[in-house]
Amino acid sequence: MSSSKLPAVFIGLRYLLAKRDNRFISFTSLVSMAGLTLGVLALVIVLSVFNGSQGLMRDRTLITVPHADIAATPAFAGWQQAIPLLERLSCVEAVSPYTRIEALVSQQGYHQVTQIRGILPDAETRTSPLPAAMIEGSIDDLQPGQRGIVIGRTLANNLRVWIGDSLNLVVPQSNSAGNRVQLGMHRFTVVGVFDVQFDIGSSLAYIHLQDSEGLLGSMALDSAVHLRLKTSDINAANARVAEALNVLQRELPGPQYHGEDWSITEASLFNALRLEKFMTWLMLMMIVAIGAFNIISTLVMVVAEKQADIAILRTMGAGQGTILAIFMVQGSTVGVLGISIGAIVGSVIATNFQPIASTLEQLVSPDSVYLISSLPSRWQASDVVITCSIALVISFFATLYPAWKASRIHPAQVLRYV
Repeated sequence: MSSSKLPAVFIGLRYLLAKRDNRFISFTSLVSMAGLTLGVLALVIVLSVFNGSQGLMRDRTLITVPHADIAATPAFAGWQQAIPLLERLSCVEAVSPYTRIEALVSQQGYHQVTQIRGILPDAETRTSPLPAAMIEGSIDDLQPGQRGIVIGRTLANNLRVWIGDSLNLVVPQSNSAGNRVQLGMHRFTVVGVFDVQFDIGSSLAYIHLQDSEGLLGSMALDSAVHLRLKTSDINAANARVAEALNVLQRELPGPQYHGEDWSITEASLFNALRLEKFMTWLMLMMIVAIGAFNIISTLVMVVAEKQADIAILRTMGAGQGTILAIFMVQGSTVGVLGISIGAIVGSVIATNFQPIASTLEQLVSPDSVYLISSLPSRWQASDVVITCSIALVISFFATLYPAWKASRIHPAQVLRYV
């Protein structure tokens, strides 16, 4: 730093110190700093809670939604040979086959249209956390030829059924000629109930893959089978889909392969969550803007009070750049301190959100039904960096106008009346 800049830094910092004649200005500086601290602190905590909630929602969604899904048109004749090929791909942990069939499920006058999935229980266990979501029974109870069915808790509640009850599956089926559609009725017995604690997937039903052939009518199993991929990195699932399609096209040519990952199948949900997070961030950033406005008002008052000092500095040889730097240093120091304190305190609270929230709940309302401490929190450095960077830019621009006004003061006009 050049010697001409050092006095500007020292003078700017000195103006922040409370003296007998500027206690009010120092108080307003503290208010500005507090506003920035509160804004950044709130943003860090709220964004961490958003991240935790989105992560929990994503994990519950991926109980029934595949990380990646591969199918073929008109039929996936080589799906059994494709499984070992795909499991050799990088980041692919396991592959399992399944079918998707739309059916009307009915029981004792209660009806609901839902998706029936035919699975191989052993393979499904390796690609899905569904077994951990079971609250009654087990997916291992799905035995070929036994016509057992595992249903979601929401579906079970809607149909008023539980373990041991029977269900009728009404499925549209075409005849062998393909020119006529008729309704086929199939009776299954509930052998398990799962609960994903989320709307997506809570109304699904699972049967054994072999039993699903009976629901397809004249259609062959190969024409309805899909392959579910479990990847070690869900954020790279889209790349795994592209890699899988290339391998299948090269090793098992013939059908037209296509696939999609969870970020595409559930795009509307997660796009809405991202938009909600952004809008919340934008609204809370208004607190930071208020703190920046306080910086402007504080510096304007300082400039009005220090006109004589500015005039003397100008007569002593200080240039407009030096005067500009003095007030920019003062305002920027307030911004940096406020933002830094907010980021540090907010990060500490965000990383320890649940124990802190639990303690506050016990102190304020021990019998509260709405447990804030149950909200998950996941701190992300990128959120803090982006928030602090934008807050610093806002606070920096807040110093420009007062500093520019100070640099335009003419010493002769001020000293004439001193």
